[in-house]
Amino acid sequence: MIKKIVITGAPSTGKTSLIHKLQQEGFICIPEISREIISQQIAIEGEALPWKNLAAFSKQVAVLRKAQFINSTKNSTHFFDRGLIDVVAYMNIDKLEIPEFISDFLNKNKYHSTVFITPIWEEIFENDRERKENIEQAILIEKQLKKCYQSFGYDIIEIPKLSIEERVNFIISHIK
Repeated sequence: MIKKIVITGAPSTGKTSLIHKLQQEGFICIPEISREIISQQIAIEGEALPWKNLAAFSKQVAVLRKAQFINSTKNSTHFFDRGLIDVVAYMNIDKLEIPEFISDFLNKNKYHSTVFITPIWEEIFENDRERKENIEQAILIEKQLKKCYQSFGYDIIEIPKLSIEERVNFIISHIK
């Protein structure tokens, strides 16, 4: 059975660390692509940045996340560092219209019914060149992610604030 499992959460909550550890454990993991787009846009002094033009940025992210979903068709479990629904959540925060191609795709294609969320964790929270959200914005993002995934019918499991190994074991124990 194919399982396309999303790990979502606000910025700087440990998603990518979990994805890296899951990959080390032999799972197929689909990386976050937002940072790559942000780095490219910064390098070319582009406008498709979440803090400059969220609509343009979101469209680029959506196109790539859609491709990630489509290309992950092997008969095995895949872990996604964020899903296409994350784009909807971010756009909802800024009250932007969701492009029809995103809505259509999400209504016809489903991730695994259980989505894992990394909760706000102030002790590990940090900003950098690509991640500019403060803790208050991160809390708002987390709320919108939960609301958005639930509106699409997904069950959300919060990953406890433990070591990376313990969090990975928690995730694995809930997918078997």
